[in-house]
Amino acid sequence: MTDRTKGNIALLMTAMLWGTGFIAQKLGNEVMPPMTFNAVRQLMAAVVLCPVLAVNLRKNHYLSRDYNSVSQLDYKKRKMLLAGLVCGFFLMVGTATQQMGLVTVSAGKSGFISSVYIVFVPLFSTVLGVRVRPKSIVCIALAMVGFAIMSLKGGLGGATAGDWLTLASAAGFAAQIVSVNYFVDKDNDILISVLQMLSCGIMGLIISLFMEDPTLAQVWQCMPILLYSTFIPTAMGYTLQIVGQKYTDSSTAALIMSLEAVFAAVFGALFLSEMMSLRELAGSAIIFAATIIGQKE
Repeated sequence: MTDRTKGNIALLMTAMLWGTGFIAQKLGNEVMPPMTFNAVRQLMAAVVLCPVLAVNLRKNHYLSRDYNSVSQLDYKKRKMLLAGLVCGFFLMVGTATQQMGLVTVSAGKSGFISSVYIVFVPLFSTVLGVRVRPKSIVCIALAMVGFAIMSLKGGLGGATAGDWLTLASAAGFAAQIVSVNYFVDKDNDILISVLQMLSCGIMGLIISLFMEDPTLAQVWQCMPILLYSTFIPTAMGYTLQIVGQKYTDSSTAALIMSLEAVFAAVFGALFLSEMMSLRELAGSAIIFAATIIGQKE
């Protein structure tokens, strides 16, 4: 099995795990404030991955003084600090706005609106000097048409705050994917995963203390959902994403991960009995078509 195939399989598993995550997130909103739920699950995921990180660092000697010069260690530490802050910030923007959007948006609808990040990735990649193709601009416009059909019932006022928050999450996820691609290499993937989750959780928790009124009782009551969200879509999902992106270019990675929307809709129907209207299905189909067309050469 080639490295590329391994990467694609890891990204497909990521999409499936993220699809189940929408169910846990919807259930979590019934018990905890959204920003608090998101912050706690990210911090728990970072803690869970620490033993894996310790083994990984011992194996690849990424930060070992015996295998790196002082200047190399300084460079890597600065790079990882910046990676944690940048990737963590965009991860916080993406996951927090998505979580808040799920207060009023169904799991399936959230999955498809969130998947707009796929067509945002080429546009955001221009920051790294990648030329945006005309087709990418067309696909972004097509995705926005899908969003309009799905959410803008009777004009701009027809969209709920949840719709706009979920669209904002797509921008956050796109920026996170581009950032990971910039910082990741074959030896620092797990380290970046932990650092971005830790950074995301800390920033989110600070914001939640000002925006919400979190309590330990809420955390305890929501613990089963938090544990699932921590271990499956968060710790496993984001780690598989970073591992997969080591062997796959960002456009292909985005294409495979776009299947998250399909999994979210299927799991939402199976476990939450959420059925989208014909209008929402039509918008979803247009968004999904835009994500597929945008990744074809």
